[in-house]
Amino acid sequence: MSIERTLAKVEEDMRCGDVTMARTRLTSLLQSRPRELEARDRLAELHRRGGDRVEAGRWSYLSDDRDPEEVAAFERACRRNPVRIMRALRWRGSEEAATTEVARTRLIEVRARAEAKAGRTLEWEDHRDGVGSPWWTDAFAVGCLAGGLALVALVVIGAVTVVTWLF
Repeated sequence: MSIERTLAKVEEDMRCGDVTMARTRLTSLLQSRPRELEARDRLAELHRRGGDRVEAGRWSYLSDDRDPEEVAAFERACRRNPVRIMRALRWRGSEEAATTEVARTRLIEVRARAEAKAGRTLEWEDHRDGVGSPWWTDAFAVGCLAGGLALVALVVIGAVTVVTWLF
């Protein structure tokens, strides 16, 4: 679905009072097209209407016209950690891809602060958890793997036990 069509569907959802569907459409659009500033602004507006100042601040972070209190709430939620802020913005590609000077400047500033904090060069694609770290450094992923392996081991032990009883 084209960006224009998606945004038109969002407007239709809003007219029908289906805020959840509008939010879902915008979130999905931004997963595939994270540089769409208009979609970011619309998603911020939906969160603002719902009273979610943190998410409104997140999605309006690159906007020309943003609420400083919402941005502060977003930054507090990220523990004022520039690496977390960079990750949460979910931008991809170069700062130069931003269509406004304000967005470019803010992206450059966030990246510079994040690199100073991390002590290394970061790319916007590093927005995934762990900022580019391999999956095995993520405690949740390791826990899931360990649980899965334990489950497989129990199934194998159970199967062997049943076979030895039968024969």
